[in-house]
Amino acid sequence: MACLLAALGFSAASLVAAQTAGAAALGTEISVYPAEQPENGLTMARVRGEGASFTRIVFSWASIAPGRLPRGFDPANPSEPRYRWGALDRVVANAVAHGLEPVLDTTQPPAWAQLPQGAGEQHPDPAQLGLFAHAAAAHYSGSQPGVPVVRYWAVWNEPNASLFLAPQIEGSRIVSVETYRTMVNDFAAAVHGVRPDDVVIAGELFPNGINRQGTTAIAPLEFTRLMFCLSRESQPHRICNAQVAADVWSVHPYSSGGPSTKPANPGNIWIANLRSLVELVRAGQRLGGIVSPHPVQTWVTEFSWDSNPPDPRGVPAKLQQRWVAEALYRSWQAQINVFGWFLLRDQPLSSSPFQSGLYFACSAGIYCDKPKRAASAFRFPFVAYPSSRHRTSTWGRTPGGVPGQVKLELRAGHSWRILAVLRTDGDGIFTRRVKLPSNASMKWSLLRAVQVGGGSSPAFSLHHPRDIPVEPFGSAATRR
Repeated sequence: MACLLAALGFSAASLVAAQTAGAAALGTEISVYPAEQPENGLTMARVRGEGASFTRIVFSWASIAPGRLPRGFDPANPSEPRYRWGALDRVVANAVAHGLEPVLDTTQPPAWAQLPQGAGEQHPDPAQLGLFAHAAAAHYSGSQPGVPVVRYWAVWNEPNASLFLAPQIEGSRIVSVETYRTMVNDFAAAVHGVRPDDVVIAGELFPNGINRQGTTAIAPLEFTRLMFCLSRESQPHRICNAQVAADVWSVHPYSSGGPSTKPANPGNIWIANLRSLVELVRAGQRLGGIVSPHPVQTWVTEFSWDSNPPDPRGVPAKLQQRWVAEALYRSWQAQINVFGWFLLRDQPLSSSPFQSGLYFACSAGIYCDKPKRAASAFRFPFVAYPSSRHRTSTWGRTPGGVPGQVKLELRAGHSWRILAVLRTDGDGIFTRRVKLPSNASMKWSLLRAVQVGGGSSPAFSLHHPRDIPVEPFGSAATRR
């Protein structure tokens, strides 16, 4: 089953626009991960309704390629009759019909494309992956009648974790880096060979370094340094000549706690220390470790917290609403270009660890799903922080990044008082330091943003609630 990640725009200037202009987009685009029913028009309509501009479609390579390698099979040929593109074509076409830009993400190689053959899904053959990437890029290049165009291509989910790429370590040597570098370079050469302006997204990194219960993961900063052949100093230098060819580097910065909680291991990447990865990516390109003809962007392709309800160990719904807005703000502040939320709708608590949807899943189906409080903060994020005596710094993004006028309002009794009226930038982003009335409480005041001619953001309290030590997937640990 294909999975989806939809991206909302903090910055409407996507990488394609940045490539045309010759400069990187500064800002963030937001995302949603529906994970089921991607062919359903209502699924894509809701993704788009959350302000999305992209949708990440994670698909099985094995579902398209034949199960056994037939004689005479040409894996690089998009018109190879034994490829089965139909189901993926329908999902991509559905996304495009709802105004979404598809991002295709390959997983699950067929048995004959594993090293050695039949070794398992964690052992893809880089050479075969490159041949398949050529076929897929050509199929979605615009040359096939009736087939929509795809410009964005992601290379493997969480390759720094043995759950998805193995082995990670042999003896004392980290071998997953060399494997993944070859995968990315073969994939990028194939995709760019079809269309040079297509965008290759690498990384998609697991957030933590771990070594327990048969699972090994290399900390994402360490994995990134090794991929780019950089030393560990704060001012890194090159330690080998290997290079990675990619236009985007990405991470999944799941955080144990709120958006201001920093990991104990500085090599891990959570929302609070995203900037360290952005700076490393920039150093990598400056020093020649990651190579693209355009400024390399940094994306968050997946992130969330479970909510309570339905997960009894998730983040309380009201607090999750605040954390969502703060996570988007912190990502923008770190100059992340795309931010991905996982999921659109909850999966069943009885059988899945994932209750991080923006919608409560209705037992009768998607048609009766109800939005969570977090959905409104995701669609119209707004934060306000005291900055000095009677002054507050605010930030927000209008739904869909639509530019226009915004009113900043303060709760006064049972009504709202206008503090300022301002214009957003071209991507719907607005920032303003505002002065509160002398009688307003700097601890308990509520502020909100109102889009002129549109709706309002959730109210944001100047009181910073106590952080809670919640895991991103709540009760999942107790069910494993």
